[in-house]
This record gives sequence, structure tokens and C-alpha cells, in this order.
Amino acid sequence: MKIRTIEELQDAIDGEMAWRKRELTAIKANISQARSFAKNTALRSGIALLYAHWEGSVKNVASYYLSYVSNLNLPYNRLKNNFLAITVKDKLKQFEETGKTTLHTNIVNEIFDSFDKKSCIPQDGIIKTNSNLNSEIFIEIMATIGLDCDLYESSYNLLDEVLLNMRNKIAHGERIESLSLDEIRYNEIHEKILFLMNTFVTQVSNAAALKDYLSDAIISK
Repeated sequence: MKIRTIEELQDAIDGEMAWRKRELTAIKANISQARSFAKNTALRSGIALLYAHWEGSVKNVASYYLSYVSNLNLPYNRLKNNFLAITVKDKLKQFEETGKTTLHTNIVNEIFDSFDKKSCIPQDGIIKTNSNLNSEIFIEIMATIGLDCDLYESSYNLLDEVLLNMRNKIAHGERIESLSLDEIRYNEIHEKILFLMNTFVTQVSNAAALKDYLSDAIISK
């Protein structure tokens, strides 16, 4: 998806979250209405889909933001350094893998020469969750798009040891008893993950509106 304006970005985010919230509401209602063995099945399905919506919303909304910044076509010296890092990622990899000073010098020169050029930030395959969005991968995604992680630090245990751990157990066919999961516990997890999803999309929207993608040197002028 090519996103050129802040209005297009917000429309994409709103559309992304609307269907996910509708489905999460339906999942919660289904769990509440289910009885006996069907409730256990609904709970297991609920955790799997709750994780899927967390992963999907982060991956897609981060990609929308990256597309927006990329299509601004600003010079790299006006952007935060993470956007240049995305662009020269392959060159940095070459830098690590070779011991040749001549190649090191050429790579460094190319990086410096890029500073005042119009940005050409790649988008395909940049935001990766590896179908396993733990806190470590989330931190890397946030670093990739240049956003701060402080708001989420207290929730890393929830993401890693609760949601992802439960989802993995379900994926491996474990019974409901191994999850220590009932409707009350599911509702607690549901509300916390929904809060994190909302926090993330609000942060991205604010970053675009406040031009948080600009370098500190530009902002301070």
C-alpha cells in the first residue's frame, strides 16, 4: 500500500483497527455465550486470534507509517537516522562481513554522500514479526520506524510469558488445563492487549501528526 498523505495514513490505520476490533468483540461475546466444552474451545480460539490481531496490527500499522515517511521523499539529513539505516542495511551487512579497508571506505563514503540526497526508503520485507511477535522483536520494529518503547516496558512479561506462551501452547495442541485459562483470565488479557493495540496506533498517528520522523537537529531549529 502506497501512502502519500497523513489523511491516507489515518484512513489506513482506522480501517485496519475497525475490523480487528469488531472481530475481537465477537470473539469475546462468543466466549461469554459458550457453554461447557464449547467454552474451552472458544477460549483457546480466543487467545490464538487475540495474538493474531496484536501481531497483525503492529506489523501493518508500522508498515503504513514506513510507507508514509518513505513517500514524503525528504532528504536523509532531515530524517531520523533509523530511516537511513534501513536504506543502507545491506551495505552495513557487507561492512561486517568483509575485512577489506577499500570496501569499508567506499561504504562509508556512500553513507555520507546519502545525507543530503532525497530519501529512497525501502518498504518491502522491512517490518518483520517472524510470526512470533515477542518483546524483543517488537523493540526492533519500534527502532526500525524510530519510535520510543517506554510505554510498553511494563507489558513485556504479558506479551512474552502470557499471550505468546499461551498461543504457542495452543498451536502445539495442548489442553486448556495447561494454560490456566478461564473466561475471567481471558477477559483480563483481552483488555490489556486491546489497550496496547490502541496505544500503538495512537503513538503512530501522533508521530505522523507531530513529524516525529524528523531528525532532532531539524526539530530544534
